Amino acid sequence: MASINELIDAIVQVLLEEKAYDIPTVCTKYGLESGDESEAHSSRRVYIQKRLKGKDQLFLLDLAKRIINDYGSKANILSKLVLRLNPTGLYTISEITRRIIMDELHTRNNIPGKYELVDFLNRVWDLDSMPSTDSRFKTASGDIWQHMINNSDWDEVYLYEKYLELMIAPDEMFIKFLEQVVHPLVRQQDEQNEYIEFINKHLVNDGYKFNLADNISGFPVYRIDKVVDGVKGSVKNLIFAAVGQKPEIVISDSINNDIRIVKHEENCLVYDRSIPNTGLYWADLVTWWADMNGVSEPNIETEKQFYMRLYQTLASPPEKLLFKSYFRCFKELFDKNFPALIPQVYLHYDPYTIKQRAGKPYLSRQRMDFLLLFSNKQRIVLEVDGKQHYSDEDISSPKKYAEMVQADRELKLNGYEIYRFGGYELMDEEAGAKIVKEFFEGLFKKHGVKSS
Repeated sequence: MASINELIDAIVQVLLEEKAYDIPTVCTKYGLESGDESEAHSSRRVYIQKRLKGKDQLFLLDLAKRIINDYGSKANILSKLVLRLNPTGLYTISEITRRIIMDELHTRNNIPGKYELVDFLNRVWDLDSMPSTDSRFKTASGDIWQHMINNSDWDEVYLYEKYLELMIAPDEMFIKFLEQVVHPLVRQQDEQNEYIEFINKHLVNDGYKFNLADNISGFPVYRIDKVVDGVKGSVKNLIFAAVGQKPEIVISDSINNDIRIVKHEENCLVYDRSIPNTGLYWADLVTWWADMNGVSEPNIETEKQFYMRLYQTLASPPEKLLFKSYFRCFKELFDKNFPALIPQVYLHYDPYTIKQRAGKPYLSRQRMDFLLLFSNKQRIVLEVDGKQHYSDEDISSPKKYAEMVQADRELKLNGYEIYRFGGYELMDEEAGAKIVKEFFEGLFKKHGVKSS
């Protein structure tokens, strides 16, 4: 069994990669006591050891995992040690899952696919920056060429599992490797589908799976994502920016679920393009809007026109404040990865008016104030509540409130996330903007949505 002193030594060895003048900052970053540069210049090793001595094993294990994640292959010795100390907790893709997947890949005997071996490996690893283990060569490229191509005295198992150490690599590296194995440049589509099917069968046990992320010239590109609970099915028709009289919609093709607006088409927008697994970005909507209006290349003016078309659908000052604040706080930060905040979205569609139903609505909630699509599974509903949500004019209405919370329950059971703002919260411009900013920062953190 590895001792605490061995763990400390392995952590120190990784951090010694840093320059003496950076050591105090690095230690502080990992929650260790700060010190001055002169102490680090005297002895980097002693400086780090002094701050690790006396820490318990739980602290050291957590620290080791963070360092492994940050330093990648430079922390492989530390990775091996942590696996001995804590065999189930280092990676979320377990050694068992990796073993099964690698065994199947070795059996198929075609990991590089259409690529030459070294060219394929360079898609995953920067071989020319990795040191050689053979004095005759400068980098890992030379090692691999000599032992896999020139002499063939290494086999595939040794290359991937011993030399490249995939079995103990961080999750990110193992995922990157698998994504390249099924990339359309590496594999024909039929074979790509076979590989994805068998890999997904095992990845799902650890909460991961391949999902369609993009298309390159019509060829599907897959990425591995965490499996999340969410809405079943995919977005078919996004009817939004509803204003004025309710549009009249018919199903023009029930097999394909195609719809057509036959009256009041100008009162809403229908986004009918497929939504990738990564979700719907503002840039996607702007491009679609430009295409709809015959603009070949979206520009600032096009974007402003589209923004104002959405803004005019907002019914109350609090809704407008939320929409404006979201753009002001996050659009520049996220740039092309800016998630679209979609206003006035039809969730259900009742072809009849309340009057036609003799004053009795069949569907209690037909529209949502705002919707975000982080992926086809992750759908976030935002509601800004005014007094109309819980009262008839100025008289409190338990019935209205009950209908609202019942609709919320149904949405949540179907996998939607719902967040409500009280209209009163968003009456003051400065205080309301702060509330909006803090909410979205927390939401993005929860869902792992990162800026560009």
